[in-house]
Amino acid sequence: MRLTRDDAIDAGLAVLALALSFSVLIGLNQRSGIDTSLAWVLAGLHSLPVAMRRRVPRASFAVSMTAGFIYLVVGLPMVGLGLAALLMLYSLAAATPRRESIVGLVVVQLGLVGALAIADSGTQADTMVGNALVLLAMWVIGDSTRRRSQHVLAEQASAAQRAVTDERLRIARELHDIVAHTMSVVSVQAGMARLVVDDDPEHAKRSLVTIEGATRDAMEEMRRLLHVLRADSNDAGALDPTPGLADLPTLVEQANAGGTEVEVEVRGEPRPLPSGLEAAMYRVVQESLTNVRKHARGAGARVSIDYGSDRLAVSVENGVRGVSTSSETGHGLEGMRERVELYRGEFVAGVNSNGVYRVVATFPYQEVSA
Repeated sequence: MRLTRDDAIDAGLAVLALALSFSVLIGLNQRSGIDTSLAWVLAGLHSLPVAMRRRVPRASFAVSMTAGFIYLVVGLPMVGLGLAALLMLYSLAAATPRRESIVGLVVVQLGLVGALAIADSGTQADTMVGNALVLLAMWVIGDSTRRRSQHVLAEQASAAQRAVTDERLRIARELHDIVAHTMSVVSVQAGMARLVVDDDPEHAKRSLVTIEGATRDAMEEMRRLLHVLRADSNDAGALDPTPGLADLPTLVEQANAGGTEVEVEVRGEPRPLPSGLEAAMYRVVQESLTNVRKHARGAGARVSIDYGSDRLAVSVENGVRGVSTSSETGHGLEGMRERVELYRGEFVAGVNSNGVYRVVATFPYQEVSA
């Protein structure tokens, strides 16, 4: 495992948090003479996971918070835990989906109250409220960091895609110029050969040689451009196999990791489908989940695939009432509609009777099997 600059920073923060906890314990031992041998271990287990907060945020959070709760239950002072607890909560909110980090926040808040109650520490109500507000503020900062990071990544991906598109348009223009130039040469030389083939066969042969050379050169240039298009493109997915329904679990995992909790429901008996149709269904789900992330950030989504008696349907709906996750004039929406209509299917997008935005693509089986 290669250490990075972030690892060094986190290690320094872990040492700082540990030093703070130990300084409190040293002062406690000097003032009261209480045996703090267990406290040293708990302080270490609470502070040292800070060093791994970015690499394994969930595991380090669980270890740190568990040690901290035990630390408080045995009656040790809360002040020694502040820095590590705040860093761990921030890291959880910055690195995990919002729903998951909210659970972590609630666990910390309730655990803090419960641990102090068990220890009968006599902490004042205003102190408890202040601690709760500080923890909430740290969670908000971490969640904001996560959302900004997602936005930056989305912008970078969009910029990379635009660069790929621009490059492909350039290559397309070059291919057009090559074909147009070559065809003009072929047309002129072929016409010349037709006119002189009887009176001047040698001239006709020279025209045919010119045609042969022009077409051979054009083919070579086209091969080079197509090689660049296929092998040197920045689009890492350009050579990937055509996606299908078997790839939906990966798509759902990516959405979950990006903060959009997705539920998938399959009704009916699955049956073999043409690969092109599966790709169309996959793209409908992919585009719809992207729109949920863009227009209903933090909302969940539900994907349904229905193998009915006479038709196949796929639908995606967001988890927020009254929030549209697309635009009626958006290119993504039009792209989905075109894909569905290519297989003589029906495409509907809009707010349903329950006030939830829903995208539905339906394909008749007689066209599916055709």
